[in-house]
Amino acid sequence: MKELIIYYSARLFGLVIQSLPLPVALWTGKFLGMMVYYVDARHKALAYANLKMAFSRLRSSDELKRITKILFQNYGRNLIELFRMPLLTPSKFAELVKIEGKENISEALKQGKGLILIAMHFGSWEMASVSCGLLDHPYKVIVKPQVKYSKLDELLNSYRACGGSVILSKGLGTRDFVKSLKNNEVIGMVVDQGGKDGVLVPFFSRQASMSSGAIRMGLKWGVPLCFSIIIRENGAHHRMIINKPLELENTGDMEKDVVTNLTKIAGIMERYITEYPSEYMWFYKIWKYSKEAHITLLSDGKTGHLRQSETVARMMQKALAERRIASTVQTVQVNFKNKFAARIFSLMSLLSRPFLHQGRLQCLKWFLTEKSLKDVMAAKADFIVSCGSSIAGVNHLLSQDHNAKSLVVLKPGLLGYDRFDLVLLPQHDVSRQDRSRKRVAVTVAAPNLVNEEYLKEQSVLLLNRFSHLKSHTRMKIGLFIGGNSKNVYLSEPQIRVLIHQIKQIAQEMNADILVTTSRRTPGHLEQLLHAELKKFPRCPLLILANKDNIPEAVGGILGLSDIVVVSGDSISMISEAAASGKDTIVFSPESRGGFWKGTDKHKVFIEKLYTQGFILSAEAGSVAQTINDVFKNKIHTKKIEDQQIILNAVREAI
Repeated sequence: MKELIIYYSARLFGLVIQSLPLPVALWTGKFLGMMVYYVDARHKALAYANLKMAFSRLRSSDELKRITKILFQNYGRNLIELFRMPLLTPSKFAELVKIEGKENISEALKQGKGLILIAMHFGSWEMASVSCGLLDHPYKVIVKPQVKYSKLDELLNSYRACGGSVILSKGLGTRDFVKSLKNNEVIGMVVDQGGKDGVLVPFFSRQASMSSGAIRMGLKWGVPLCFSIIIRENGAHHRMIINKPLELENTGDMEKDVVTNLTKIAGIMERYITEYPSEYMWFYKIWKYSKEAHITLLSDGKTGHLRQSETVARMMQKALAERRIASTVQTVQVNFKNKFAARIFSLMSLLSRPFLHQGRLQCLKWFLTEKSLKDVMAAKADFIVSCGSSIAGVNHLLSQDHNAKSLVVLKPGLLGYDRFDLVLLPQHDVSRQDRSRKRVAVTVAAPNLVNEEYLKEQSVLLLNRFSHLKSHTRMKIGLFIGGNSKNVYLSEPQIRVLIHQIKQIAQEMNADILVTTSRRTPGHLEQLLHAELKKFPRCPLLILANKDNIPEAVGGILGLSDIVVVSGDSISMISEAAASGKDTIVFSPESRGGFWKGTDKHKVFIEKLYTQGFILSAEAGSVAQTINDVFKNKIHTKKIEDQQIILNAVREAI
């Protein structure tokens, strides 16, 4: 019943369209195209995302949006022309379609091996097929059958055959195909939708699946191939271009030659599409079968947040590699003009709806710095990862623009979790309601890159940079000093006490101290550390992060140390230390006073990890005693292993 309804509706629609004057019919097609543009959000999003992937560095979002609209209008007119084909006579075709390169067909057929006209889904390709049937040579076209609706398939094929074309169903007409070539006939084939059985070649700098049948025929039997295309020039008028036969590269290695020649054809396609972008059919997943993927990390400028995003990206690359998909990672810095702009943007992100997002990246010019806007606009992405609530809205906007998967670490601020494909939350930041959400994965601590391989790699880098450390074979205590944050801070008296404790235990245990600060460490604390430890004989390494940028400082010290002491102000640093497998002692920072302090997330985080046995907690004045207890009483902390949790969550998300 459904098939009959569709069939008779299409037939009735065809009769109505055929009764209208041509200009009115085409205007109707254009109008229908625009109606579909506003109603069919899925295909509009896909078309725009494809255009974005192809032209992100060449055209603005406003231009891409305009091209998408014209694309829908053209598609509506193409459909109208298909239904009007029974009305078209040879003379009418000649009036509407100007053919260039017709002589190339006659020249190619002189070889007596037939001819394959290679085409793509560009312009009014149905009109092109009918035009080819009027070229004074027997012409056949291979089409994909509508298996689900056979009667509709028969109707459409009857329209396609109006110009004298013979229709061969893809997969069913192989014998007729070969026979036609032996009879020196012309066959039309499209190459731009190879599907899962196609051959991957570069297409707009990314692998896409192309159909290889025509190339194989040309290489195996010497069948000449001509690339043809039809371009809408003005209303109902078209220009069809038939290029000279391609010079195929034939080295005898069939698979290699197929890739080489298809790459050449894809380059020809790119040139036409770049010149006439609204003529190509962007409605399908062009790069669906690509073995490449782009991962974009959004950074808010906080090193800890970026490391968490990098961890998710690393797990994502591993999950993609399991599917034999190679991936690249790029980092885009998101800089708001000021705090007020950031807050206004967060509010707008909350109020805006998904169907309003795509094609509106230009609105970011009111909020982001000029350079940041340029980098965001130029990004290409299949997956977008961010950490922190301040840039969650940018993640959501960008993922909608690219039709990409979005992943966020930590709570996304005002935005709901359902706007993202995956939300990763550390346990201290999770409510009972959060645990029941499908798109939420809970980790013990903050995601980080620390594992055995990472520690070994970073240790080697640090030893190569500071070769004098190789001669220090004593036990090592790693000391990580953070800085100030919203609710906690490190005071000078506290750090003085800590330094005294560390120096005392180092002498008692004949141990070395490896120290690094963070970029958040206040200058006066770095000066204090420098004064107390720079010339201390048991401190062979002191890295002041605000003076020396040593990328491997954290990982290298973690790898070389036997025991680790960390300030409790940095959740990221504590997480990395606890994930290293080294016995980890966290000393509590000072809490800020005030009328309204809210929940101290650092305190909650430390208490949870201490209760679960992942860290030891101490005040600055008792660090030496805690270190002594670890070695004398053989107290050990457990190792946090969140990477498997993240990997499983990412596998499901992608």
